Amino acid sequence: MIPEKIDRYLKEHHLAYEHTTHVRAVAAQRFAAAEHVSGERIAKPVVVSVDGVLALAVVTATEKVDVEALRRAAGAAKVELVPEAAFEGRFAPCEVGAEPPIGLFGLPIYVDAGLAREPWIVMRGGTHEDALRIETAAWLRAEGVTPVEGLGRWAF
Repeated sequence: MIPEKIDRYLKEHHLAYEHTTHVRAVAAQRFAAAEHVSGERIAKPVVVSVDGVLALAVVTATEKVDVEALRRAAGAAKVELVPEAAFEGRFAPCEVGAEPPIGLFGLPIYVDAGLAREPWIVMRGGTHEDALRIETAAWLRAEGVTPVEGLGRWAF
């Protein structure tokens, strides 16, 4: 079940979504399989530090974040990945690693430009069993997401 705080946020921000549930899936590729969608449609948020400020870098399930591409796009001196232990509790009421990339958490959001061109995306709904299917253009507008060319690079 989607945490009530997330559901309320999405409704207040007029961000329509389809909710589905699936077997517990922690890894992004398993999440894609459980949702019966290509990993190219999964919006996987990765917590990063951009000049010391936490942000979300959103790539597909098949990609890793290219911190150098984000550094250049953000005009930052330093971008680095942040380990889960450093932000535990920051995304309450979500399970660790199941936070959706939405403005509820007060962080800037960057997305790989390729993912931003998809007509719709699937993201976690706050748990490892819930998913949200959202129209990409609506998400970009509602959440003030910044597309970054080359943010995601092939992980395999």
